[in-house]
Amino acid sequence: MQKEIVDQVQRFASLGEFAAGVANDLRALLSPIDQHALALHAEVCGNSAAQDRLQKILDTVELARGLVNQVVIFSHGATSERRTLSLGKVVRDALPLMRSAIPNTALLRMAVDTHAPSVHADPIAMQRVLLNLVLNAARAIRQPHGAIEIGVAGMTSADGQGAQFVRLTVADNGAGMDGSTVSDLRQNLTETADMAPGTGLGLRMVHQTVHAHGGRLQFDSQPGTGTTVRIDLPAVVQQ
Repeated sequence: MQKEIVDQVQRFASLGEFAAGVANDLRALLSPIDQHALALHAEVCGNSAAQDRLQKILDTVELARGLVNQVVIFSHGATSERRTLSLGKVVRDALPLMRSAIPNTALLRMAVDTHAPSVHADPIAMQRVLLNLVLNAARAIRQPHGAIEIGVAGMTSADGQGAQFVRLTVADNGAGMDGSTVSDLRQNLTETADMAPGTGLGLRMVHQTVHAHGGRLQFDSQPGTGTTVRIDLPAVVQQ
């Protein structure tokens, strides 16, 4: 078992190096898109429709650049800036990228509590977590018109007196998993929780990021009904 874990870590490390190389190439490709869009934005002054479209391009390039930078950060085992932020805003900012990354037949819904407390987190890391979960949900959807729902809500511990936290939920109505598969998944993530930053991919990356932010990752799934992933992060206490 130990040898298998070591082999996994080595494979993930190699993939991390490859991802860093691809990320650097993508970062170079984003620069001319950004420059030409900025130039066109200035040239079409007075044409609000064209400026709106170009602004969407610029916003998407900025989001993509942030995600690419985060890939590089993870691959090198570094940490990036955390700040007080709204998870609801993270969801809204990532919406264009999520929409473009999943099939057009998949319905993407949001249920964001605008009064949910803030969290102390790295916004790009949270976007990567969200994108990973949404892509996983999209892959699980087999019917022509599946649905993915993203939720953000403030929560309090069951006794009503404990610490507050913010729950990010990604739910799908896809194929789902049986109890044994869910149990194996939880065990696998627990065994790899102490892997070096940058070696995690997919759900391992999600688990690493949530764990590093002092949060908790939970799965609920039933065959034929779909999967719900919940991430609980500590809320910022207002002084």
